[in-house]
Amino acid sequence: MKRCIYCLNECADDAKTCPLCGFNGGREQKNPENCLPIGTRLNKKYIIGGVISKGKIFTSYYAFDTQTRQRVKISEYLHEKLIYRLPGELIIKYHNEQYRTKGDREIAAYYAHYLKLCGVSKTSILDFEDCFAENSTFYYVCSVNSGSPLSSIIGNRRTMSFSKAVSLMMPVIDCAEKLAKAGKWHGSISPYSIIMTDGKITALTGYSYPPKSKLSPFDAPEKQLGTKHCGAFTDVYAIGAILYEAVTGMMPPSAPERVKGRELKFPDGIGEKEKYIIEKSLAFDKGERYASVTEMMADIGGKKAEPAKKSDSGNSLIRKTILILAILVVIGGAAVLINNYLIEPYKESKQFEEIAQLVSQATTTPMVDPWIEVKSKYPDIEFPEGMNPAFADLYAINPEFAGWISIPELNINYSVMQTDDNEKYLRRDIYENYTSYGVPYFDYRCNLKNLSRNTVIFGHNMRHDDKIFGTLEQYRDTETFKKAPLIGMSTLYGDYTFKIYAVFISNRNSDDDNGRIFNYIFVNAGTERFNNYIAEIDKRKLYTTGVDINENDKILTLSTCCYDFEEANLVVVGRLLREGESPAVDTSLVAENPNPKFPQAYYDVKRIENPYENDIMIFE
Repeated sequence: MKRCIYCLNECADDAKTCPLCGFNGGREQKNPENCLPIGTRLNKKYIIGGVISKGKIFTSYYAFDTQTRQRVKISEYLHEKLIYRLPGELIIKYHNEQYRTKGDREIAAYYAHYLKLCGVSKTSILDFEDCFAENSTFYYVCSVNSGSPLSSIIGNRRTMSFSKAVSLMMPVIDCAEKLAKAGKWHGSISPYSIIMTDGKITALTGYSYPPKSKLSPFDAPEKQLGTKHCGAFTDVYAIGAILYEAVTGMMPPSAPERVKGRELKFPDGIGEKEKYIIEKSLAFDKGERYASVTEMMADIGGKKAEPAKKSDSGNSLIRKTILILAILVVIGGAAVLINNYLIEPYKESKQFEEIAQLVSQATTTPMVDPWIEVKSKYPDIEFPEGMNPAFADLYAINPEFAGWISIPELNINYSVMQTDDNEKYLRRDIYENYTSYGVPYFDYRCNLKNLSRNTVIFGHNMRHDDKIFGTLEQYRDTETFKKAPLIGMSTLYGDYTFKIYAVFISNRNSDDDNGRIFNYIFVNAGTERFNNYIAEIDKRKLYTTGVDINENDKILTLSTCCYDFEEANLVVVGRLLREGESPAVDTSLVAENPNPKFPQAYYDVKRIENPYENDIMIFE
């Protein structure tokens, strides 16, 4: 198979015309003036094809990623009033110095903006794969989606229940939440920008501020009526509008129609709570709307619709007393929520940053003999022989500090403790102060000077902000593995890299698996027992990563809680990089496990039959 040089789509070797774009191979076909020539290579890996669209500020091209072997779309900042290219050159030129000042300022602002969007894309369905500067301008990269838009299954009198619509939209809601946390919003969420594959939402595209002529009823009134002041509340409106169409089968009325008095209409079967949530999401005045999807989801998850007002009757004193008590309860509850979800997360984030900074400073300061400075700084501390001096500051804070765990793509970058009591750091920080976050810790049996067969690290899954090991849940998806196939781990004595071998779900309580517990937290095992363990993992792993393990290897096990059933654990197993082995991982070898083995409780929750109920566990 060859590729069309214009749209980069595969076509038959003997094809004279591309079946996708109609390009006939003629050498006279070129990209428009000022655009990149067909065949240009960017960022050492992208090959540019033909122009998809040319706007006033951005020009988009078909492209081919030579590393992933996938077609992508690359957009280039090419402000038509400010910029031009000389024939045969790639670097942009400005028409004059005034335009240069404006253009450089815009490029810097857009570049910072899209870098942040790429960060959100790593943990969501937002469709940005890369962002880089080159040729005195910048580029951002999106995928070329082959799925169907959400509009193909909702609307046109087709309806679904409110709960099903919310469940379907959860990837979009999660993405909107993460955008809001990053200080961003999408602005153009609609059934046409949401892409589905195999019945699930897989991508959110269309990040832009479209011209007024292309606005739709899914755009908030502040956009439809020309107000530029948008925010997270704009995305709330769009999500509410999609839920409205899903449950009614009708498009929501546009802002101009609502100004003229057209009202929302609901079917008889929809409950008052669901109606209230959609109406509040679609409030015409953004001040009366949910401020964020997080606030909206709080109502969906538990808040009841506001009851109708009743006549002022009954005992006034009793009602006032109840009101005062309710206020006190709310204040107390709010204080707990504020502490748990705002104050403590902020304090922990600052502490983690400060601790990471200590390691960063120690590892980047050039010294002839680092121990000279360390011992002069800490004359009364006896450091372990063979210890890495980069960790001296952290060891001085707490001699139970034992190492570091790092998966940058998942924002995991934490100190790791070790003590004789595995529960000590469940609710303590490195300073031994109370915190619900705790600190990751090695199993007390692990040998960190000469690594045990299995090095085990435990950490919390903080669902509300994904701190500690919360982002390990993303390894359920093979795409996350492809982006982050390596784990970095350091002990006081050495630095190690592990290739991820398996991800699986296990149980902590024997009652959850017919009296059995799969013992993945062993530390040492002989050859036969270790081989049996790997064979048992192979039944359980959610997918094959293409990484192999042999009887001479050592492994790393990351363990955190998950919520598939009560007392469930998510486990990530990595294999130590062998001497002389390349850290590169061939992600093309990834393959889904069609029938992974789960604990019995998993099948009970799903209400499906357990095909492994009578399976003999060969490693316990």
